[in-house]
Amino acid sequence: MDTNAVLSLVKSRLNRLASDTSLDEYLTARVTAAEKELEAIGIHLSADAPDDLMLLVDYTVWQYQNRDKPGGMPDWLRLKRRERWLRERGDA
Repeated sequence: MDTNAVLSLVKSRLNRLASDTSLDEYLTARVTAAEKELEAIGIHLSADAPDDLMLLVDYTVWQYQNRDKPGGMPDWLRLKRRERWLRERGDA
């Protein structure tokens, strides 16, 4: 997955200017960690699939915005992640 493309979309979702690089290192680490976490549960993202790109962006933004909050993942994201996992099982 192109980390720069993901980072750009994450910054957009967080309403941060593209020129604001103050959190780039931290957000890049969160993107990498989110991708590894998805891989650990059996989701291998494709670099040329727009829905995979947006899953990684949504997952990263959710983790960033909820890092200090109790509670679980919202249903829409949990279902999106599960559907992606099931789709990969069907391709095997």
